[in-house]
Amino acid sequence: MHVRINIPAWGCREYAYSLLSVLPFKTRTYTERLTKKVRKEADGRYVYLLSSGRFCIVSAIQQLGLTHPRVAVPAYVCPSVIQAIRQSQAEPVLIDVEAGSIQFDADRLKQNISDSLIDAIVAPNTYGLSQDYACLSTLNVPWIEDAAYQAGVIDDVSKRVCGLRGTAGVWSFNFKALTSVGGGVLLSREKINALETLKHPCIGPAITGRFVNYLFRSIFRTHIPVFFPGAELPQPYDLKTIRRAFMQVSAGLMSELQAAIALTQWQKREAIYAAQRRNSQIVLSAVNQSPILRLLKGQETTVMAHLFPVLLDVPKPYLADAVLRFRRILYEHSIQTETPYPVACESFTAVPNAYKLASRLILVPCNASLNEKQMKHIARTIEIASQAISRMTEHRKDNNEE
Repeated sequence: MHVRINIPAWGCREYAYSLLSVLPFKTRTYTERLTKKVRKEADGRYVYLLSSGRFCIVSAIQQLGLTHPRVAVPAYVCPSVIQAIRQSQAEPVLIDVEAGSIQFDADRLKQNISDSLIDAIVAPNTYGLSQDYACLSTLNVPWIEDAAYQAGVIDDVSKRVCGLRGTAGVWSFNFKALTSVGGGVLLSREKINALETLKHPCIGPAITGRFVNYLFRSIFRTHIPVFFPGAELPQPYDLKTIRRAFMQVSAGLMSELQAAIALTQWQKREAIYAAQRRNSQIVLSAVNQSPILRLLKGQETTVMAHLFPVLLDVPKPYLADAVLRFRRILYEHSIQTETPYPVACESFTAVPNAYKLASRLILVPCNASLNEKQMKHIARTIEIASQAISRMTEHRKDNNEE
């Protein structure tokens, strides 16, 4: 067994729908059926099924009608969000995050707006942790809710699906709350004529190759041999280098194959969310018992959909070694961890909280493809790693004092 990060929670229904999506005799397309399902919960928004969540961001920014707008985005964010902002002919403005949080530093954001340096905001709910939308709603600039991690998830405050709190909302179906072969949904208050004229594409070699990849992963799950990509020994964090995959933005409408699997996941979402809730609680219990692990702001009451982020709380001189050792202990127990997003701003002094956050993060798998036994194995290993790192740091402190 080796617990990997990106494993789709697919079953027989996804396999059947994916096969049916390529057949020519359907009376209704899967894109039509998925659009109808989403519209029921979209609170009157226009619903656009697009080829990727990144293209949803591009389209949402362009719909604002601003000329080369300066768009605020948190300094700790998926690089693909920054790339999407650039592709929309906008200028990303990196705002530092609060300490121990993925949320904007509200004071810095307000100051930039007061200084007329910001025309719009993209507010990503990274890892499924929401931004401070009560604050954003008072800032008098248009803002887009990037709810990529929260497709179909109900907001506890508004009791509506996430993605409806801003000028526009974005969902992603690429290893988030629900997983298809990529694809995304744009929820817009206004009709977007440029998208109305596009046609849903035929299934090409790129999407077919990705589907075969995801299909293989979903079938073999924890039994994929470790010599396949995605099971490498953890290395020290590189917070500067951006992987090429983050720079690609697929532009167009959602394919039938993407829509078929997304529809299936939508129909199963209550069961998927229940598994994510169970898995989050198991990891949360282990983290709460650890003397060296801390939660991010707002994480106590949030269900993590795909990755469970935790912060390692050890003295700075030991931090890099402790993070690497913690991840390698998990690896020795057949648990893969994800690397944090790189920080796009090269200046540490400009966004210190983002760098501190990324350097302390440990990202543990908790997706719905993992069963209770596997999650309890992860929880036990977190306890083992916590004890080992506690001993290591105490030993080094004692040696330094001597």
